[in-house]
Amino acid sequence: MNLYELIEQRLEREEPSVMVTILSGEREGEKVLYSPTGEVVYGNGIDGLCIVPKQRNEILNIGSMECFIQPVEKDPEVLVLGAGHVSRCIADMLLFIGCHVTVVDDRPEYVRADFFDERVKRMCIDFRNLQGELPLSTYKGIIIVTRAHEYDSICLHQLRDYVGTTYMGLMGSHKRIFHAFEVLKEEGWTQEELDLLYGPIGLELGAETPEEIALSIVSEFLAVTRGKSGGFLSRGGYSR
Repeated sequence: MNLYELIEQRLEREEPSVMVTILSGEREGEKVLYSPTGEVVYGNGIDGLCIVPKQRNEILNIGSMECFIQPVEKDPEVLVLGAGHVSRCIADMLLFIGCHVTVVDDRPEYVRADFFDERVKRMCIDFRNLQGELPLSTYKGIIIVTRAHEYDSICLHQLRDYVGTTYMGLMGSHKRIFHAFEVLKEEGWTQEELDLLYGPIGLELGAETPEEIALSIVSEFLAVTRGKSGGFLSRGGYSR
């Protein structure tokens, strides 16, 4: 079995890997595959290399060798609830950064094929039936951009068991989000649960157009899932 067959097999078994490519030195061109906990699963191990949890892309100098380290994972699945203008831009942006995208709306006229890229999975589902119709535990991000706060609330009640296990954001003004959260409190939600939601969703970019709003939202999703602050690199507003 070659390296890429092994990677494919591990991905099918939901087993992520970390691939190290040696860029210079006496072993230039070699590739070594590690498990996320540092065991060698293909090739010859590299002395002095330490694989860390949640490894991200980086270049390291190990002795006389320069090594490029990259995690090998399935492309993240993201669920977008609501299929309006902003949703279409969000879907395009998520595709651009390599995500698999599912868009759901309860109005069939909003999930038409000509509204979305062909790679987007479009589904017409009553928001009250999300648990029965979707594999909710598989999504790395859930972005709620429905047409009104009452539909946001319906979605959130369907998603309550997944709060804190995945990125979950809610679009709307501060006033709309405040009202939605007050209603959820009256319905039994705790402040701890609400603190795990991102709302209003997005980074503060001064976004105005649907495209700009989508950029703000997807940027926040990426920052959160990568464990970053979303601050200015030039001002040190980031974590390594």
